[in-house]
Amino acid sequence: MNMENLSRYKYKSLVITGLGTLMGTLDASIVNVSLPTISRELNTTVSMVAWVVLAYSIAVFPLLMVFGAVSEKKGFQFSYRYGYLIFMTGSILCGLSVNIYMLIISRVIQGVGAALLVAVGPALVTRSFPDAERGRGLSIIAMVVSVGLMLGPPLGGFIIGLAGWRWIFFVNIPVSILGFYFTVKFLGDFPISNPHKKIGVPGAASLLLGMLTLMLTLLLYSRGQLGTALSAGLLLVSGLLFAMFFYFENNPATRLIGIEIFKNRVFVFSGAAMLMVFIALISVTILMPFYLEEVKLYQPEQVGFFLMITSVCGFMLAPLAGYLSDRIQARVISTAGAAIMFIGFLFIRRLDGQTSMWGIALPLAIIGVGMAIFGTPNTSGIMGSVAKHQLGSASGMIATLRTLGIALGAGFSGQDAFLSAYQSVYNITIFILLAAIVFSLVRGRNSSAARGH
Repeated sequence: MNMENLSRYKYKSLVITGLGTLMGTLDASIVNVSLPTISRELNTTVSMVAWVVLAYSIAVFPLLMVFGAVSEKKGFQFSYRYGYLIFMTGSILCGLSVNIYMLIISRVIQGVGAALLVAVGPALVTRSFPDAERGRGLSIIAMVVSVGLMLGPPLGGFIIGLAGWRWIFFVNIPVSILGFYFTVKFLGDFPISNPHKKIGVPGAASLLLGMLTLMLTLLLYSRGQLGTALSAGLLLVSGLLFAMFFYFENNPATRLIGIEIFKNRVFVFSGAAMLMVFIALISVTILMPFYLEEVKLYQPEQVGFFLMITSVCGFMLAPLAGYLSDRIQARVISTAGAAIMFIGFLFIRRLDGQTSMWGIALPLAIIGVGMAIFGTPNTSGIMGSVAKHQLGSASGMIATLRTLGIALGAGFSGQDAFLSAYQSVYNITIFILLAAIVFSLVRGRNSSAARGH
């Protein structure tokens, strides 16, 4: 059990993290729906309007681990207070944008706010809930993510049709105000994990620049805007920056997080499994619409219903997964989830022009079930493996690995020659999932002692 009783905060923390998670998830999916309308009304090109999405991702990804570490020194209330304020400011500026350049810059501001909100959610829930209920708390956040993914596209279409594209940003204002109010009211006296923590500028700078270089390279290469030679050079630069980061992490005067967390076997192997599962999952998100529209000749609205299957399964099974993770070792539950996903991919790689509607829906449902069973226990296992003063850093790394998995999956799945790429991508994905199963299985056992309780 926790040395300090913070259980009085547990439902308050769910409200605050839930609002931030829902807003961030909705915003990402709503904006994608609005891109054609924005392109027309701001009189810009398709390639230019794509930066409305890219700018947000480029702003969020490099900051997640840095903000996670900062939250340990400044407190979760700091992250949420300024996260909501900055996100609201960016949303207002997005809605008021008079040209594409103002909109792109405003999305960067919005992304900074989103990074503050996303980086610390699991840490706040973990700190607020007793160890025996941690999985249930995290499962509610997983349900919120599923709701955001399901509601985003249809809600975005409804808002654009009713009030115009600017209102997909303006709707964030009341939610941000509410989140800010709850943060000030409920978290004002929430104890800070490590107020004497030193934030090493060299460690933070090398990590931020390495992440920024990596994300820019992955995003631009996947869209055909970078050649292979230049991409390889930038990846080398990114690798050198990461090497510098680990060098600085060995020195208490220059470190951001500390090398100790990277020696935690449960943390490292669980994180690796998460990265690989998200690489696999995003391949379905990218390739399935092409299969459904170009091979099966379904209409876009029908495609949307198929793609909702995995989110619906995640929403329905998240509470069960959370409940089980509080009673059974995360290694067991998460490995079972990854194995179920593997079975789903074995089915999905065999889809062809003759496959029935139910033959398509079944593997998507199996993948959704597997992801639900894997996700919450794996996150709970990661958060339960670190000391309480490392929770912010661990939470930031979870968000980073999830975002990196999505970017890597998009990079190797987004190939133009769909029919030839389909089988090869899913063949690669099956091996990636096999590796995820192995990493999940050999991670070791969680111990409450690891958290210093």
